[in-house]
Amino acid sequence: MTKTMQEMNYNFFMESDLSKYIGEWIAICENKIIAHSKNLKEVVSKAKEISGEKRFLLARVPSEEAMIF
Repeated sequence: MTKTMQEMNYNFFMESDLSKYIGEWIAICENKIIAHSKNLKEVVSKAKEISGEKRFLLARVPSEEAMIF
């Protein structure tokens, strides 16, 4: 079964070491972080500019204490 880009971006988010982005919003497109900031509007604006028509995953990186498994 072929994974969609959304599934691949989600897996990238779940499996990557994102510790340098704790407390920030990140945008992931094609398995790359294309924008990050504590300001959500900045991330969305930059991600739209970079991704063009491609869909991106938007997520906030929680602290380790906030992670639930």
